[in-house]
Amino acid sequence: MKKTNILLVSILTIVTFSLLKSPVLADGYTPYGPHIPEDTGLVDGMVFNIVAVITYLFGIASIGVSKILSNKID
Repeated sequence: MKKTNILLVSILTIVTFSLLKSPVLADGYTPYGPHIPEDTGLVDGMVFNIVAVITYLFGIASIGVSKILSNKID
């Protein structure tokens, strides 16, 4: 494309977008009610993950302690 064609297409695009934009309401009025977030259960999942990590670390620690004690007994 020539440089003039790119310039014309860009100007045409800007004019088209400026004609099709919606008005902005400055007073903050909205026809919708306030946003009330839905309960997704993510808090329960995070608690489960924390408990799972603690249980995993406790299991690894107990295996390590049992290996250390078995080496001292032998």
